[in-house]
Amino acid sequence: MVTCWELNRNQPTAKFSRAIIEFLGYLPFTLEGCSLGEQLYYARLIAGKTQMQVAELISCDASNLRQIELSNRRPQEAMKSRLEEYIRAVLSDFENRMMG
Repeated sequence: MVTCWELNRNQPTAKFSRAIIEFLGYLPFTLEGCSLGEQLYYARLIAGKTQMQVAELISCDASNLRQIELSNRRPQEAMKSRLEEYIRAVLSDFENRMMG
């Protein structure tokens, strides 16, 4: 699973992504230059959360979250702020886990 992901052959499910990333000890992707939707997708992988779980955390509908991840929909300012806060929190948590 890890090798296939590193070679861009497939993506792990949310269920396994967090454990794989922790096993690797680094992020096998970069968030620099990514759209908000891509950043959200990667943050979900880092956290090991499904779209439904993240939607509940930030108080939105999972289908709306999916459309944002696919860059088919631009979130309004209030939603954008919640998404950016979620992404920052996930990255901060990841950095703390890797350092500790």
